[in-house]
Amino acid sequence: MKSILLILIFISQSLQLLGQVEDWGIPKIIDFPRLDKISLDNQGFLFLADLEGNLYQYGKDGGFLNNFSPPRQGSLSQLEAFWTVNIFTFSADLQEYRILDRFMNPVSENRIPMDLINLAKAATLGNNNIIWVFDETDLSLKQFDYRRNRIIQNQPLNLIIDRSSLDIVDIKEYQNLLFLNIRNEGVFILDNQGNFIKKLNAKPTQKLGFWKGYLIYLEEEKIVFLNFQSEKVESIKFPSGIKAKGILVNQHQVYFYDSNQVWIFDKSKTTIEDIF
Repeated sequence: MKSILLILIFISQSLQLLGQVEDWGIPKIIDFPRLDKISLDNQGFLFLADLEGNLYQYGKDGGFLNNFSPPRQGSLSQLEAFWTVNIFTFSADLQEYRILDRFMNPVSENRIPMDLINLAKAATLGNNNIIWVFDETDLSLKQFDYRRNRIIQNQPLNLIIDRSSLDIVDIKEYQNLLFLNIRNEGVFILDNQGNFIKKLNAKPTQKLGFWKGYLIYLEEEKIVFLNFQSEKVESIKFPSGIKAKGILVNQHQVYFYDSNQVWIFDKSKTTIEDIF
């Protein structure tokens, strides 16, 4: 009986692998137990964070390259590696931010100044040495100049976005626009001065991910491509045999991930190229 069970398991795994070959090819896999955050830089390097806030860098082939351990351990609320020269991390639990160079050496690290921001719930790096911070205490969106340690702009979000819970689960600056993912409400787009532009009919459960002019996320075993300018939506099925909770895309690869693994696919072997 045990032998039959093992044979059935082997057949099931083989069929799953065959499905991957037929759909997208065989992926490279990174085993990473307790994966918490993930981000790509613009050179194709992958950055992963565990639940303690330790960072790990992987190459384009999925090989381990480097790591960084912060002096104070704590889970990260934000990990951004897509900036040209910097990596940004923010921890709401520790109320601190950190900016590292491409070699994972700290450039700037500090606690959120409590005399300027009472309770930072979400933060993202912006252009011109600023950090966008959502202050949950007064429901305001603040531009914090981390080099001069001062607030240069303060926008009350409850006046900009009417009738909202303002339960912000993610925030990210991309192409000089600010994207706010508000739980169960959608993705709101503001300009680089914090003025409301529009709301997208999208409710991603993963961290916000972009490629070119698209917001990309998973929904009901499909990859959704939402053009945030035209609001045109396209979708394709993602490869069989994986149970991913999020996706990232760059010029050459497609990355799926859950809390224990990352699957890396060659984008040229997928139908994603037809969309772009």
